[in-house]
Amino acid sequence: MRAVIEFRGFRGGVAALCVATALASCENAGTLPGGGAESEYLVARQALETGNYDIAIRTYARLMGRVDASAASRLQLEYAHALLRGNRFDEAVAATDPLIARHDGAIRLSALAVRGTARHEEARRQIDAGRGTAATRTLLMAAQADLTATLQAPEPLDATGSMRARLDLIAADLARLR
Repeated sequence: MRAVIEFRGFRGGVAALCVATALASCENAGTLPGGGAESEYLVARQALETGNYDIAIRTYARLMGRVDASAASRLQLEYAHALLRGNRFDEAVAATDPLIARHDGAIRLSALAVRGTARHEEARRQIDAGRGTAATRTLLMAAQADLTATLQAPEPLDATGSMRARLDLIAADLARLR
């Protein structure tokens, strides 16, 4: 049994190495062998999931102009998430604003969660740098409103409680600014 587990671990390691090699070799081209929007999406998604945010951001940006409207919103949401994870908070907010304005349902709720998180992270950056101002307070209040809206939806997205926890952090950050 132990040999099987070790082999599976080895196989998983080899698979991860193959994916990493494929990503590294495709970074300049932005596609996997076979090309096309689908392979480009796979590169973007894998880059997002593995923390290669610059690759994800570039690839999603290229893809958004090349897909139909039904896929564009989902790509734009993933692009905004990559911007958030890449610490490009203002850009993440800008990428989510049109999604929030144009959509209802899951896309809108997810965009609110990304925008609220981006606003909170930018506010925390300002506080940590000693620049907690009235504008920072406004940013925190906007983040609070975004995340509260996601929790008040008929089907909230917070299965793990992470948004509630972030709301608690926002409340603590607001208290620090008083």
